[in-house]
Amino acid sequence: MCLNADSIKWAINFVNNHSDGDLFPKILEYEAISAVADDFVQRTEGKDLSTFPPSSSRRFIVPKDEISYRQATQLDPQDSIFLSAIIYQFGKGIEDRRFSRDEVFSYRFKPDLSFGLYDNKNAWNDFWSKALQKSKFASYVLYCDIADFYNQLYHHTIENQLLEATFPNQAIKWIIKLLESTTAGVSRGVPVGPHGIHLLSEAAMIPIDNSFKSNGYDFLRYVDDILFFCDSEASAKRILSSTAAIIDKQQRLTLQRHKTKILNSDEFREMFQSMIEDRPISEDENKVLDVVKKYSGGDPYRSVSYAKISEKDWLSLTDEMINQIIHEYLDSQEVDYIHLRWFYRRLTQIGHPGAIDVTLKEISKLGPCFANICHYLASVQNIDPEKWKDLGRRLLELLDAEDVRNNEYFRLSILSLFSKNININHLSNLIQMYSSSEPFARREILLAAKTNAAFDWLREHKESYTTMDPWQKMAYIYGISGLPKDEKKYFINSQSFNRPFESVLAQWAKKT
Repeated sequence: MCLNADSIKWAINFVNNHSDGDLFPKILEYEAISAVADDFVQRTEGKDLSTFPPSSSRRFIVPKDEISYRQATQLDPQDSIFLSAIIYQFGKGIEDRRFSRDEVFSYRFKPDLSFGLYDNKNAWNDFWSKALQKSKFASYVLYCDIADFYNQLYHHTIENQLLEATFPNQAIKWIIKLLESTTAGVSRGVPVGPHGIHLLSEAAMIPIDNSFKSNGYDFLRYVDDILFFCDSEASAKRILSSTAAIIDKQQRLTLQRHKTKILNSDEFREMFQSMIEDRPISEDENKVLDVVKKYSGGDPYRSVSYAKISEKDWLSLTDEMINQIIHEYLDSQEVDYIHLRWFYRRLTQIGHPGAIDVTLKEISKLGPCFANICHYLASVQNIDPEKWKDLGRRLLELLDAEDVRNNEYFRLSILSLFSKNININHLSNLIQMYSSSEPFARREILLAAKTNAAFDWLREHKESYTTMDPWQKMAYIYGISGLPKDEKKYFINSQSFNRPFESVLAQWAKKT
């Protein structure tokens, strides 16, 4: 069975609405593909998936906290569409084999164009709230965390689970090739970042969940966080030993030593308070959250237009208040980056500019929040053009900061902002950087040139097109859509495009 037209079209709209993950800048070319989605569908529906082998992904080192990092992956945009389409069309087969939503809380499959691939945006809080209820009837709680979870999952396990979930062979083979393309051929590990990967990871956990249940354990799970409810400390120790054996025999997984704990009921309740997201650090933060909830309807992912927020509520959120909230987090003995990232996501929903100054001043302390900060800066509403211009200047200065110079992900995130908002501008500075920049940075500069209608500058790079990497080539074809019709048509017709994504993007550029 091949992908049908509905699945492919849904996937195009999905990645255009929700991007291809939460860690990277949105690929602007998705908007072009979405505008001519029928053309892409016509080239791909009903075709053998083996004719669309996975292409080159991008990997960056992303900070988790002040001292730990993870490798995050952004898939080739055509691969993101195909992965999303496969999960959309066949994902119910995985969901039907999983334990109930009262036991396994993470990434429950329920595709919706408005909300994404998964149900319940508050699943993390629900997981801990249910755990608190169950802890009242247990003397001890065993908390287990699997070490380096995403990097340790076996492709063979995922393959077997997809077979059990009645995925067609074509889809399974394509997925395994995709996974291998992101691990240099090693049959272990899944990319961190893409939305569709979460359901594949949950599929890999089904045999482990089944084994826990067969042993009669009372447990809850959210991804690699597992809680067991025990009637004694001795019982908790036995389950800990058994759990270590189960995950080793199933997939050669191990438990993370410094996170795995046996807690009595009082200790667990204290842990619960540190885990829930909706836990304001101060009364000021509570006021901010009240305004966000008022206009978002409690949906933690809904963006709210400035025009819909009353002047009274907008003015009640002062810059000083937001400054103080962020400083309270940063001045803590141990910075709670998980909740600070969560606070930036709430600010992003309403686009309030109050955090701009404090964020840029304290950026050296905010590395683990960088993706959220860039999403926030791109969301800011209701500031005058001169303020945007100043923001652009300060972003350019950040590129020279030592922490940013030493991290490609930081530079990518900063540069992406110049293509999101024409008012940030400073294109002349970016153009001066172009020739000495890495390929990923050149891509962002090409996109910024398109945003700022610098088509004459883009023309000058026709001769270097053949030496660009695939990601730059996509940006260039997208960018030259603003050239005179006959000029861009002649250039595009002189190139060869072997994949549907590039072919459709080129056709869009010629017609735009």
